[in-house]
Amino acid sequence: MKPGLSTLAAAGLVLAATTGAWAAPVTEDNFLLKSTADLVALCSADQKDPLYTAAVNYCHGFAVGTFRMLEIDNAAARGKKKMLCQQDSGMTRSQAITNFLTWAADKPKVLEASPTEGFGQYVLQAFACKK
Repeated sequence: MKPGLSTLAAAGLVLAATTGAWAAPVTEDNFLLKSTADLVALCSADQKDPLYTAAVNYCHGFAVGTFRMLEIDNAAARGKKKMLCQQDSGMTRSQAITNFLTWAADKPKVLEASPTEGFGQYVLQAFACKK
């Protein structure tokens, strides 16, 4: 069975800390998810951070929930153009989160947006149906 987008996108968020590129101390305020920057902070928590496990688990759950919401919305678009298409990209979990973090890093307006909007924009771009 091929892994679905849910598996790749959400599971990729779990392994962000292995890159170390974005690691900054996680604060309890990051868990309020006021912006995509908070999501990036949680998803890129350093393994030595005391809040690492909670941050990565929160990141994982948020990503799964947001992705599934987009899948449901996409499935409800009967007769309309689909936003998301299943792709066998071969993307690993680590690559998925690294791609999200890299994508968001140079987008200050996205970092200021709500995490649902920011992560949603990434998913819609990364997994868009090819024309």
